[in-house]
Amino acid sequence: MMVNRTLLLPLALLGNGCVPDFETDLSQLREPRLLAISSDPAETSSGKAVKLTALIAAPEGTTTPRLDWSLCLARKSLTELGPVNPACFDDEEPSEEGGAGASGAVRPAARQQLGSGPSVEAKLSSDVCKLFGPLRPSPMMGEPAGRPVDPDVTGGFYQPVIAELGGVPSLGAIRIDCDPANLDRDVALSFRKQYRQNENPRLRALSVVVAGAASELGDEPLKVKAGSSLELRASWDDCPDRSSCGDGYCTAEEDAMSCAADCTPGAAHGCSGAEHYVWYNRETQRIEQRREGITVAWYTSSGHFESEQTGLAEAEARTSIGSANVWHAGSSTGNATVWVVIRDSRGGQSWRTQRVTVQP
Repeated sequence: MMVNRTLLLPLALLGNGCVPDFETDLSQLREPRLLAISSDPAETSSGKAVKLTALIAAPEGTTTPRLDWSLCLARKSLTELGPVNPACFDDEEPSEEGGAGASGAVRPAARQQLGSGPSVEAKLSSDVCKLFGPLRPSPMMGEPAGRPVDPDVTGGFYQPVIAELGGVPSLGAIRIDCDPANLDRDVALSFRKQYRQNENPRLRALSVVVAGAASELGDEPLKVKAGSSLELRASWDDCPDRSSCGDGYCTAEEDAMSCAADCTPGAAHGCSGAEHYVWYNRETQRIEQRREGITVAWYTSSGHFESEQTGLAEAEARTSIGSANVWHAGSSTGNATVWVVIRDSRGGQSWRTQRVTVQP
């Protein structure tokens, strides 16, 4: 799993220097695991607050460990090759005052404690685009002036988040809305006018497919026979190709003045499927329209899935609004759970939990 796609990277192996076993089926859950970290809103600006929520999958008969959160405040040094500054994983308790460096100057804290539990609140600093974005940062202690952070493939930047489940840290992130650097004034204004912050994708339906016909699952447990196999399909909303006032989505070129019906302050939102978004192409020096790709991760406490992850690349998301997988139910009978996590290529994510009864 890649940081810029899933925004969740278990770090136990990184800390131990171990080589992962690639034969392990990640769709099988036998013990509690942190599967996803969602930010609400999915993208926000400096100085704004967000709500962070974790999906902790606890198979039947297991106890969920304690989950502790912290916000990484230390940008990477010029020599650091990893995804985040290692200081954000120090065992020392974070403090507002920080510690003294070799020169005697006070070093700012590398991370900020946010609390414990499945959800916490966090607030971005006013200079987050300088710490983790395209603005040139101030020199770090004992180092020359740094360089701006490189964007991901969608042009995005991220504030790192650390979530520790039972003491095992995982890396999440909050997508931050920063203007692209070094653009001509007119191009920068045009980009800002067209760009809309990301919306978390949401599963519109989870269905069982039999002989090509999909039957949507509800709140009742799905009943299956032990050892059986069935096709499950995750689907999401069909996002419009063009902005159209009155379609319920506040998209490019729309605002409260030009389309109050879609962009009412406090109620405006984008599409929760594969959204269109604008991206500045440095090679062509043009603003381009793109559509998000969608990935779906599948997990189960009984049996296993044929594929750990399915989904659609950006080009494929133009023609489909769903992704299917085959679930092979286990041989054991009783209660089980299926977890389905949907993610878009700009870092947004949400999930669906489906209860299952495995019968003889």
